[in-house]
Amino acid sequence: MTGRVRRISLNCSVHKEYAEMGKVYSGSPVPRNAVFILADGSFVVQWGEMRVQELLTGRYRTYHDHDFSHAITDYELAQLKVAGRVEHYNRQYVWLYALPESGRFDHLHELENRHRRVRSYYLNTTLPKARLEEIQTLLTAAALDDDFLARVRGDVIAILGKNGAPYHNLQDAELAQKYLVARAPAVFQHTAVAFVETNENANHFVQADGETSDLKTVIASQTDVTVTRGKRVVLVVGPEDERSAIRKLLLDMEMDVQTASSAGEGLQLLEDEVPHLLIMDLQLPDMHGWQMLAKLNEIDFLRQLPKIIIADHSAASDTQAFALTVVKADIYLMKPVSMAQLRQNIWMTLRGNQDHGQNQDFDQTSQTSN
Repeated sequence: MTGRVRRISLNCSVHKEYAEMGKVYSGSPVPRNAVFILADGSFVVQWGEMRVQELLTGRYRTYHDHDFSHAITDYELAQLKVAGRVEHYNRQYVWLYALPESGRFDHLHELENRHRRVRSYYLNTTLPKARLEEIQTLLTAAALDDDFLARVRGDVIAILGKNGAPYHNLQDAELAQKYLVARAPAVFQHTAVAFVETNENANHFVQADGETSDLKTVIASQTDVTVTRGKRVVLVVGPEDERSAIRKLLLDMEMDVQTASSAGEGLQLLEDEVPHLLIMDLQLPDMHGWQMLAKLNEIDFLRQLPKIIIADHSAASDTQAFALTVVKADIYLMKPVSMAQLRQNIWMTLRGNQDHGQNQDFDQTSQTSN
């Protein structure tokens, strides 16, 4: 009888967690420790010892211990809640809205994932590699070298995006192609969009410079602080909880952090602090982020400041292309953003500037070019 009473008490305790304050949630409750972040910044829920599902895409992936980055934080769960993936959460459970159910326990999906491919796009000029120096000179003369980088791929010249980054989708690549051809039609009239494919489950990722890196590089971005230590960063984010979460990450990276909750405060800090990096939200209480960036471009010594822009998950589809080609942001991220993903992008942005031999100490008498 005692055992029966104990079982009833345990069941009552579980149901209390499932229905906090008398409310029953429509989502499916899973233990909080089953929801976490991978090394590449993906939000996942674990369904088996070696099997996880991405919360944003519904895709299944094979999981190994070295893929783990960190336990999910309240800040990241709040972002997923806004994005419509999480209904509620507490210290023990996360209530997930419906994810794709087909084949959740079917090992055929695991086999399928082994062959799933992802694409990185670039522009194939069809020009022979012997003309590389000529094309590089042309890009510089036409003031296109900030947005395009010429490289040899095989026997022809390929064009990549800013700092040598590939285009992550076909739309961005086509926009870049049209812009390039419009600026120099005689040279680039035969340019075509091309791509390379990689396995999405392979232990390699695309860096800001367009080269692939193995898992060691990704892990370094989560652990190495030699690239970020002592670097000055201005963080401009409105909501206090988001600002505090990102500030904590930056302090963990041993950066010198100055925060602002509005564009006006941010602009003042940028003039006073002459930082190495700007991280900002597009949705600010006093003006839109585009307005702030336009004012920033009026200040000569801040024009080339590396920028990471974070946009709302409902941002228009052409916002990314505008941010990268017109505003000349280094990184464009859409919420929800995991701390692992943000950390990796900060690390690679600052490391990329070092690798290109740039002077990170911007001052009011000299201007450093990207």
